[in-house]
Amino acid sequence: MKSLGQRIIAVLIVVLILGQMLTVGISRYNSLRENTESTGEDVELTIWYTDAKLNDFMLEAAVDYKESTGITVNPQLISAVDYIETISDATFIEENGPDLFVAGSDLLQKALYAGLVDDQVSYSEAEEDNIPQKAFDAATCNGKLIGYPFYFESCFLLYNKYYVEDWPGTVDEILEYADEFDTTTTTERVQSIFKWDVSDIFYNYFFIGNYVGLGGINGDDTSQLNLSAGKTIECLEYYQALNEFFAIDEETVHNEDVIQEFIDGKIVFTIAKTDAIARLDKAIEDGTVPEYTLEAATDEEGNEIPAREVDCFYGVGDIPNLTTDLLTRGLSVTNSIVVNNYSQNRAYANDFAHYLSYERADRLYEQTGKVSVCKNVTAGDENWERIMVQYAGSVEIPKIIEMSNYWILMEIAFANIWNGADIMTEIGNVVSQMNMQLSE
Repeated sequence: MKSLGQRIIAVLIVVLILGQMLTVGISRYNSLRENTESTGEDVELTIWYTDAKLNDFMLEAAVDYKESTGITVNPQLISAVDYIETISDATFIEENGPDLFVAGSDLLQKALYAGLVDDQVSYSEAEEDNIPQKAFDAATCNGKLIGYPFYFESCFLLYNKYYVEDWPGTVDEILEYADEFDTTTTTERVQSIFKWDVSDIFYNYFFIGNYVGLGGINGDDTSQLNLSAGKTIECLEYYQALNEFFAIDEETVHNEDVIQEFIDGKIVFTIAKTDAIARLDKAIEDGTVPEYTLEAATDEEGNEIPAREVDCFYGVGDIPNLTTDLLTRGLSVTNSIVVNNYSQNRAYANDFAHYLSYERADRLYEQTGKVSVCKNVTAGDENWERIMVQYAGSVEIPKIIEMSNYWILMEIAFANIWNGADIMTEIGNVVSQMNMQLSE
C-alpha cells in the first residue's frame, strides 16, 4: 500500500497534469473557434469506430467539442468486418470516407498501405511523458507514428485477497498452493485454484509470449519472426501438463463464466484482461460479492494473531512466470485514433483525435470500461498501476498483414496441445503456414 505522502504526491502530479491539459486545451479551442468564425467555414468531421461501448463517450465528446470549437463531429458505429476495406471504398469510390477512425494496432499496416493514414501526429513533450512508450510503439508503423494512442487491452493475474495475501511469482507456486490447500470457513466456496479461458489465445499467449518474436518493437518487421525457439517448446510442454492438474474443458470454458465464478469466490487465481475490472467493480457496487470471514491464526507459541484486514476482495498481480527459468509475457492490443490522409479537414481531425485520446482520457473508463493509455488516469490506484506495468511489458499484436490469421492458427494449436496433441507437430503446422504466407 502507498504511504500518505506517496498518495499526496500522486494526487498533486495528476492535478498538475490536468491543469496543463486544461490550459493548452482552452488556448487551442479558442484558436480553432476564431479560425472557423473568421473564415466562415462550417467544418464537419466524421469519426468511425467498431465498438458499441464507445457510443456514449463519442456522442458526449462531440457535443462538448462543438460547444468549445464550433466544429461539428458525427460519430458513426461501423461493422468490424472488412473495416479497412470499407474505409478505403468510402474514401476512394464513394468519396464520403471518415475524417478519422479508431483502429487496433493489427490494422495499422493495412491502413498505411491503403494510403489512409495522415502521419502529422503531434504531442507536446509533457504529453509524451504521460503516455508509455509501449503505446507509441503500438501506434508506429514503418518508422512513423501514425495514430493517437487511445486505449488498450492487456492481461494480468487476478487473485482473491481473502484467500491469499499476495500474488504468486510463478505458476509453480500456484501448484504448491494447490497441493497444500485445505478448505476452511473462509475458503469453503473454492472450486478451482487456478482457472482461465484456455480456449482464447488472448489468455493463453502469456505461456510463450516471452520467447516468440512477432515483428520487433513496432510489430511490423518481417525479419524479426521467431515462432519455434527451444524455450517456446518447453513452455508449451508445461502448458500441456497443467491439464492434468486443473482439467479445464476448453470446449465449455468461457471467460464470462470464469469471471463470474471468480466474483462468486469459486476461483483463487485467474488470468483476466482489462475489461474484467469494470465487471468486478460493478459487482461490488451491486452488493453481489459474497461476504467472507477471515479467521484469526496462532503463532508457534500459541498466541493469537488477529485476522488481517482486506479492503477489496480482488487484487491485481503480475502474470506469473511458469518457473524461475521459464518466463512469461502477456498479450496486448492498443487502439489508436487515425486521421484519414484524404480528409479535407486534416488539421481539425488531428485536433479532435488529440482531444479524444488525451484531454478526455479521464472520462473514458467511466463511460466505456476501457482503459486510457494516459498514465495520469490510473495514477494513485495500485491495481491500475499494476495493470499499466503489465501493459508496458506485454507483447503487442503484430501489424504484419500476412500474419492476420496467425491468431486463429495459434488458437487451434493451443487447443490441440491442451488436449494432448503432439507439440512439435502443432507448432510446425503454424510455422509452415506462416512461412508460406510471408513468402507469397
